Amino acid sequence: MIFDCHVHVENGLQGYDLPRTTRRNIIFNYTDHYRKLRDRVTPDDVISLILPLNSEHAFVKAEADAGRIAGLKIHSRIQQITSERHRDLHQALRAMPEHLPIIYDAFYFGPRLEHQPSLEGVISLAENFPERRFVIAHAGGYEVLKYFLHLRPLSNIWYDLSLSLQYLEDTSHRADLVKLVRYTDKSRIMYGSDYHYASPFQQAKVLGRICDEAGVSADDQKRIFFENAADLWNHPC
Repeated sequence: MIFDCHVHVENGLQGYDLPRTTRRNIIFNYTDHYRKLRDRVTPDDVISLILPLNSEHAFVKAEADAGRIAGLKIHSRIQQITSERHRDLHQALRAMPEHLPIIYDAFYFGPRLEHQPSLEGVISLAENFPERRFVIAHAGGYEVLKYFLHLRPLSNIWYDLSLSLQYLEDTSHRADLVKLVRYTDKSRIMYGSDYHYASPFQQAKVLGRICDEAGVSADDQKRIFFENAADLWNHPC
């Protein structure tokens, strides 16, 4: 059994190449996508929705208060969040239910450097909201080692390994992924695919090889591939 903690449905799920018994966290980076596509989510799936800094905030809060979403997403590149606007996230977050995990997209990509993820911003959020659980989506991308080193002291940080497993497999950063898996608390690492941008099946194969290389036990692999995400999203196994 696998709990895929990072999946998109805007292109449908017909190409999802893991067994149908796989449970998934469906992420909506746009509220209009959520309105149009939420009926594609099965009863075995959960939903995480973008944390907006605009007029959509009231709508997302209502969905959160009604229990219709299980997590919140921050995506600085899509939301065009600069370092100056990062403090606005604090105000937006204070109004949301405390039990919802926060997924912070930490994949560095594209020419707009002012909108890239902010490690300093993540640390500020985690320290100012110690009761909240923060998931580093993509584990920091090519900055995985930096995120690993600077976030280690924080007990409310989890890592989602989506996309980076495949994307970085043939780069020098693969060694950084092995180090993260080897030395991070195994209850705070999770399999993820970032489907449709990556193959869920290939992601699982790469993660299995990295777990073997890092000496991860069978019990801990079960946690990484399923139990940690199920616990984080309060989804029964």
